[in-house]
Amino acid sequence: MKSIKSIFIKQAKDTLKMPMVLIQFIIYPVVAFIMTELIAKSNEAISNNLFVTMMVAIFAGMALITSTAGVIAEDIEKKSLRFLVMAGVKPREYLIGTGGFIFLAGLIVSVVFGFIGSFTVLEFTKFF
Repeated sequence: MKSIKSIFIKQAKDTLKMPMVLIQFIIYPVVAFIMTELIAKSNEAISNNLFVTMMVAIFAGMALITSTAGVIAEDIEKKSLRFLVMAGVKPREYLIGTGGFIFLAGLIVSVVFGFIGSFTVLEFTKFF
């Protein structure tokens, strides 16, 4: 548990230093907000949630997967993964630590998407 927490904290610090990963967690909600405000709210033929649900699908399909792959690739390139193995960190602990951070960041972004979409409580529950 201690090593999972350490990897989680390490991953949080590394993500803040990696602009390519950080931008992926920011750009999709921003685009959803802009398109909802400028297009969906001024056109009655388009539902207010259309762009939010579209951007969430893109976010889940692209940002989360590429972020996880980028994080692991960066650890391999920096040779920090080798040091973690030598320190006795098991692969499952590494994946839980890094995946847990990506999951938490994705959850926060999903909450932001929910507020942009102005979902009701029932829609918000289905959305998650």
